[in-house]
Amino acid sequence: MFDYKKIIVIGCSGGGKSTFSKQLAEITKLPLYNLDNIYWLPDASHLERPIFVKKQKGIMKNDAWIIDGNYRGTIKYRIKKCDLVYYFDMPAEVCLDGVLKRDKIREDIACELEPDDELINDIKTYRVKVRPKMLRLFEKYPDKKIITFTTHKEVDEYLEKLRRELWT
Repeated sequence: MFDYKKIIVIGCSGGGKSTFSKQLAEITKLPLYNLDNIYWLPDASHLERPIFVKKQKGIMKNDAWIIDGNYRGTIKYRIKKCDLVYYFDMPAEVCLDGVLKRDKIREDIACELEPDDELINDIKTYRVKVRPKMLRLFEKYPDKKIITFTTHKEVDEYLEKLRRELWT
């Protein structure tokens, strides 16, 4: 049985969060909200922070959701409201490979985005600069269940186990 109704999926860009989130939504039948699709507009501009925060808070008023996406500046709002965190703690090489191999046109985003130097640098420095902050943030919310993935094999095994539990 899957008792979680408010879920966030976070971690370094390119780690496989969106692919996982889509599969998780299919398995659990929970509604999926992709932050990239909310943040980015068709002309490759983006929402201003107050509007972006307001949209997220609106989603979180619902009884059930999966919110996929990092956006470190707004994680604190999401982690307070969720009851389960999936944290993708993948090596930089895996994330770089994921970003460089994914299609420019993605169904989870309203515009075409090329990987740029800023994104590549963020991925390369994530484990040193961001990961420690994430781990400290998790310590502030000991009541939250956190499931960490460090390999795609772990992700695949978890999803398969969840499928078996919920559909047999």
